[in-house]
Amino acid sequence: MHYSTRLSLPVPAHRAWSLLADVHNWPSWTPTVESVSGNPVSGNPVSGNPVSGNPVSGNSVGSSALEVGAVVHIKQPGRRIASYTVDLVEPGQRFRWGSDRLGVRQSADHVVTATGGSTCTVELSFTMEGPLGGPVGRLGASRIRSMVDTEAASLRTALTSETAQGGAA
Repeated sequence: MHYSTRLSLPVPAHRAWSLLADVHNWPSWTPTVESVSGNPVSGNPVSGNPVSGNPVSGNSVGSSALEVGAVVHIKQPGRRIASYTVDLVEPGQRFRWGSDRLGVRQSADHVVTATGGSTCTVELSFTMEGPLGGPVGRLGASRIRSMVDTEAASLRTALTSETAQGGAA
């Protein structure tokens, strides 16, 4: 089972990346995440406001606070806490994390692509693989699509509402 959505945003790629890479802040902008714990960072505490464009330590385009091998625990509405291991980081552009449980490998990919100086696209995807990935994915497909779509819409709102209010672009 694989689902992805892509959105075009009227903000620079570094702003979208900053918001996505600041995973501990997700509960403040998307209702699909209730809490995040664990340490996805490389010893640099995340600070600043990625929505406004103010500096965010460790999350600049040239570096990434997320590290391959880091484990992040995510609580989502109606689900148990899931532990995701970061398995891919392309600083400023992409990160992916995954979880293996009971014959199911699930992964979420987050890709930011600059399309101009002040615009970008973001692709969010979720995949379930493994011996039980297909059946479990089919059972939860509508909920998975809804959560990915809600995360994308929430990302758009968080980034564009700040721009509309005169925030840094």
